[in-house]
Amino acid sequence: MRFFPTALTVLLLALPAAAQGPSANWRTLETPHFRVHYPAASEAWARRAAGRLESIRERVAAEVGYMPPETVDVLVSDPVADPNGAAIPILGWPRLVLWTSPPGPTSAIGHYTEWSELLLVHEETHLVHLLRPSRNPWRQLLSRIAPAGPIPLGAPRWVVEGYATVVEGRLTGSGRPNSDLRAAVLRRWAQAGRLPGYGLLASDSRDWQGMGMAYLVGSAYLEWLEERVGPGSLRKLWARMTARQTRSFDNAFEGVFGDPPAKLYDRFRAELTWRAIEVERRLGEAAPLREGELWQDLSWNVGDPAVSPDGSKLAVVLGSRDRPDRLVVWSTAPDEKAGKDWEERRNKLLELDPEDVPAERTKPFARKPLHTLDATDGVEPTLPRWMPDGRSILFVRFEPDREGFLHPDLFLWTPENGQVRRITREADLREPDPSPDGAWAVAVRHRDGASQLVRADLGTGEVTEITPPSVKEVYDRPRISPDGGRVVFARHREGAWGLVIRDLASGEEKRLEPPRESTVAGPSWSPDGRTVYAVVGDQGFIDVWAFPLDGEPFAVTRTAGAAFAPAPSPDGLYYLSLEPDGLDLRRLDLKQEIAAAPTVDLPRQLAPVIRPPAPERPEPFAVAEPEESRSYGLGRPELLPLIGGSGSSSGGAFELGVRGGDVVGRLDWLVLGSLSNSGWAEGGALAAAWRGWPVEVGLHLFQADEEAVDRRGAELSARWDRIWSGGRFQISGRTLFGRVEGLDQQIASLSAGYSLFRRHGPWRLSAGFSALRDSGWTDGDPWSRSTGWARLGLGHDGSRLVLDWRRGTSADVRRPFDLFQLGGADSSLLPDSVLSGRILSPALPAGTRLGTDFETQRAELDLGFLPAPAFFERHRVWTGRSEDWLSLAGLEFHWSTGPIPLGRVPALDVRLGLARILEDPSPGSPLEDDFRWWAITVWRP
Repeated sequence: MRFFPTALTVLLLALPAAAQGPSANWRTLETPHFRVHYPAASEAWARRAAGRLESIRERVAAEVGYMPPETVDVLVSDPVADPNGAAIPILGWPRLVLWTSPPGPTSAIGHYTEWSELLLVHEETHLVHLLRPSRNPWRQLLSRIAPAGPIPLGAPRWVVEGYATVVEGRLTGSGRPNSDLRAAVLRRWAQAGRLPGYGLLASDSRDWQGMGMAYLVGSAYLEWLEERVGPGSLRKLWARMTARQTRSFDNAFEGVFGDPPAKLYDRFRAELTWRAIEVERRLGEAAPLREGELWQDLSWNVGDPAVSPDGSKLAVVLGSRDRPDRLVVWSTAPDEKAGKDWEERRNKLLELDPEDVPAERTKPFARKPLHTLDATDGVEPTLPRWMPDGRSILFVRFEPDREGFLHPDLFLWTPENGQVRRITREADLREPDPSPDGAWAVAVRHRDGASQLVRADLGTGEVTEITPPSVKEVYDRPRISPDGGRVVFARHREGAWGLVIRDLASGEEKRLEPPRESTVAGPSWSPDGRTVYAVVGDQGFIDVWAFPLDGEPFAVTRTAGAAFAPAPSPDGLYYLSLEPDGLDLRRLDLKQEIAAAPTVDLPRQLAPVIRPPAPERPEPFAVAEPEESRSYGLGRPELLPLIGGSGSSSGGAFELGVRGGDVVGRLDWLVLGSLSNSGWAEGGALAAAWRGWPVEVGLHLFQADEEAVDRRGAELSARWDRIWSGGRFQISGRTLFGRVEGLDQQIASLSAGYSLFRRHGPWRLSAGFSALRDSGWTDGDPWSRSTGWARLGLGHDGSRLVLDWRRGTSADVRRPFDLFQLGGADSSLLPDSVLSGRILSPALPAGTRLGTDFETQRAELDLGFLPAPAFFERHRVWTGRSEDWLSLAGLEFHWSTGPIPLGRVPALDVRLGLARILEDPSPGSPLEDDFRWWAITVWRP
């Protein structure tokens, strides 16, 4: 028994605390209506956001027409190093989730005065809007059981997201409604006749940007509706949806706007299309477009292109709807072989049929990559930049830390030999650009809500500051000049993005002034270092501009949609062009003289397919300095009633209890009682898990009767997990002190498990291995059990085959209840120390077989079209001499989730299945050829 406390002590002393998990140094600050919880390292960002919360709440409530009374728990984190947030509108205990990483200027949410302000307005609008309760007495009563209001239950997604987007634009004077990007998307989609139909407006995962249309098109549609009927009409819609008279969304909508939403949406699309075509006509009358040649016709997401120093190769990250992103390298030379083959095929068609009309070539040939770097274990390469020698590529991958939180780090890829070298670890670096000598790089670091420019040594990975970290400024896309002495970058300061050139030696800065009231992004140097190319948004048109260091800026492209990510080469300029199917790669020849594009007067009535006039700057949100923060400690306890249970052909159990815990998830506990029949576990349990240390510690007190066997006791456990890209390792130890049938029993267990995941294109491979050792004493008599487990899974697209194998053996076991036991299901009442001797199979009654040894084999096939995966499994349990197999086959749906503290929900495991016993070696067995069913729920803290 000594090994367990010794191992636990070593783990607790040796491991550092996590940065964002429950064991981090969490703190809490409070305002009158908000409790803000955050890791201590994010204090500056959290305090800045918290200071505006009350003012934002008041303004949003005035706009929406409702003031919710609840106090909101706010969780600040940065789990995937990506800008986002979430609102959880649960009546009585709403939540806000804020991610601190700021968006760049080309992001759909990149137009803001301050990131936390835009995020808070959007998410608080969700809460104020969706927390509005029903005025119907019956629905009020129902909401006490299912705490959700009528708007989130009835309104389609385009209404929910579109309305929050409308309010974000009105209250901040920025946001998506006032951005060039929304105008460009609406215009380009309308010109192509690709605006989503009403049935796809709320959700469309098959088309590029389809899920984003709820925000962009949904907000424009709501603005159009309110302009059509008058101010305040949206507030009337919310009042009708929450009225005493129960109404569907369509009924509530028609009562305000006169027609059903689908019918009016068709009219809105028609008007939007006319405006887009009118813009196209006026632009065409003024001057032709200047878009260069279509270099590659692509689709879906495409990363920023990078041209090698000599201009002979181009690297770009290609996205796909059905596979992870991959980094490809193309030759920039003309594909003469493809052209020759095409001409030969064309001529052959004419030879066989002179009257045929072969297709004309309207698009470039699809280029075959010279080299490809696929995602590694599901982690995709991003942001490539060529090294000065033109042989290696610096890129970024978002790698998990030991708890699974993602951090962008630098890697170096040599395409010729396929070697990939990791340079930094958990450095939070993105947008790198190597120096002319290849020894170091400039990159952006976003960490704990602060942004800065840093210098990274590409040999050692050491990172040093160029600018101090700031929560008031955001940096994006630094690019080093060809001479290595300067860096140009985009910086968000005082509510707007600007272009800055910084001397790396002296720190002196120079601003590059764009046209008035325009937005800027994505700077790049010309090869001679005399010009900076950047993306400029003006009146809803997004183009590449040139900023000569000794002259006036001018537009290089003149596009119908938008141009992004300029990548100058020695003889041209590559850039990404916005299209409804994705981003295309175009090339503009810079050898020809480029004349300034004429100014076109477009009336404001053509909005939203052009950017609307800049609104008057709203009055700034009042800032109140929050009180001093305090240690989060155990957190604020919260309770949730639990109802569960299980049933099968051989009996069942009903469970009732309560879950307690805190919003971060440091301490979770359950109290459960169970009533059962036919030998299922009946009794009660108190289970708790403490995650405030790097090692999770658990306690499980239980009393259970099953098959006339009385068990009671206490289990202490400790578990440690280590996660990395494509892999996971777990080690756990448990000690049980209890009584079985009046006999004292102690069990000490130690287990370790390793799992890995690999993915290549549509193929997925997973494998897992684990081992368990139990050492027990029952009434003073020692015994032991050892179990091994292995799993192999292979998937392709929506199909998957999983093979499982388990083998166990025991020694010196003298009592039946300590033997391996086949049959039965998992139970919320019993701890893992008791269940470690069970071969769980809910299709079989508990205790179907007993023995000192066992072996289990299982194959599971998920074909996608079946209601649940099909399985075949067989078991044998024996003492002394091996017995024949007991086999069964059927369908089983399995779903599980870990604890969700934000939702007050403990870990839950659900199994639903139907199987047929194929063979049972027992003479006269009543199970053979029998159909069995089961429905199992298991709660864990």
